[in-house]
Amino acid sequence: MARRILVYLLAAALGLGALPCPPALALSLEEERKLGQQAYQEVVNAIPMVTDPEVVDYIQKLGAKLVAHLPEKEFEYRFYVADSSEMNAFAIPGGYIFFYRGMITSLDNEAELAGIMAHEMGHVWRRHIAKRMDKALPGSVLSMAGMVTGILLGALAGAPQLGSAITFGSMAGNIQQQLAFSRTDEAEADWAGHKIMTAAGYPGQEMAKTFRRMWRMEQQMGVNLPTYMRSHPQSPERMEAIENLVRRDPPYKGHFDNNRFDHVKLRLIALYDPPDTAADTLAAMAREKPGSPLPLYGQALLSMRKRDYDQALRILDEMERKWPGDQDALKERGLCLVRVGRLDEAKSVLDAALTKDPGNPQILFAIGEAYAHSGQDDVAASAFRRVVQAQPENLEARRMLGTSLGRAGNLGEAALQLGLTFKQENNERLARYHLERAVSQLADRPELRQEAQKALNELNDPGEMEKRKRKPGPEQEEEQRDDPRAPWIGPGISGQRSAPRDF
Repeated sequence: MARRILVYLLAAALGLGALPCPPALALSLEEERKLGQQAYQEVVNAIPMVTDPEVVDYIQKLGAKLVAHLPEKEFEYRFYVADSSEMNAFAIPGGYIFFYRGMITSLDNEAELAGIMAHEMGHVWRRHIAKRMDKALPGSVLSMAGMVTGILLGALAGAPQLGSAITFGSMAGNIQQQLAFSRTDEAEADWAGHKIMTAAGYPGQEMAKTFRRMWRMEQQMGVNLPTYMRSHPQSPERMEAIENLVRRDPPYKGHFDNNRFDHVKLRLIALYDPPDTAADTLAAMAREKPGSPLPLYGQALLSMRKRDYDQALRILDEMERKWPGDQDALKERGLCLVRVGRLDEAKSVLDAALTKDPGNPQILFAIGEAYAHSGQDDVAASAFRRVVQAQPENLEARRMLGTSLGRAGNLGEAALQLGLTFKQENNERLARYHLERAVSQLADRPELRQEAQKALNELNDPGEMEKRKRKPGPEQEEEQRDDPRAPWIGPGISGQRSAPRDF
């Protein structure tokens, strides 16, 4: 009886088609934004982020597509992929939303990903985190920001190692339990997620399918649940409420393109899974889908990751024979040719690839490399500048832009770009050296000089730099020392960068 009543109440609430505005809370929107910034820095200090340009571009564009259908936009939403095989996703105050790569590779299509993304956006929109904090921590949250951030991330990310606040013992543990989402929170986020994803053109039944699958996993796995299901518990009542939402949908007559999702999922497997695991997955995919170019594309990426460029070129040649004109094969072939020093051939191939995909940052970066290796630094700088304009946080592109500008004799702007790169990497000594040079050498370019001075002022603010400092442990430091990533990989999002391994 109690279960039927709960289902009825949830269905009635969600069937209204609208919810009241998020409640007025003691934690202001501006305080929530500031707390989110601090929590974001803790996350990227503790968990490496995926920086493959295609993955980053995809997740940001999908997020922007869904944000366009939010009824209210109190925050600037940002989307990231964490380099972890765990099945997890979470939102933190202020609109920061994280997906673990293991979550993405566990899904079947873009609509499923859109459903989970929209659900997390629902938590932010309805201000569930702020509401929980109002109850658990009355008073000024920002006065205890360091402690709060750690507890908050332990609750949302399912990772107690995030933040020093977990060392506060039972007090932190009790507060962390109070910050967990309630059934009402989850029901509201389900309603909001369904509303957002269907408005964006995705079928609501894909959200229901995803959560049904998670519910079955929860029944089978018991205590060994993935983090996402521990922080977002399923229940029969919740499943029925979601099904009721979907039943009210009109018949789906639209279409969503799954091509980019499939490519991103494949890149995460080929470039981030352990190499042996990736090889087995790609071999199984080739057996299951003999008519698809995707398995061969993944095998080429895996060979490039291992620096076996000759093998990668052989695979890409096979792709060209079977699927002439494949854009992915053309792009990766150009990248391989740069790596083996066949620069004239690489330029020709990459120019053709750019014609098919104008503005692609990865192609532009490879073109910049090809011209830089040829000694044509002005042309190289032009290509790298286009990448930085499209991806301001792409540290490798900014570094290469600074290097090319310096070789071309543009020393003032070169110092600015290198200073900004080292500042983002928290290398204060080198950042200060280059930014001071930029300020002194850019007197005739006031806008760039002002940018350099602003960055230098931030270096002189101890609070600002302390907030940005990374705290890698011994294993992370060892991984960073041994990281053989190729320059074109990252967009180098602030925090620990996690380029495809062994590439």
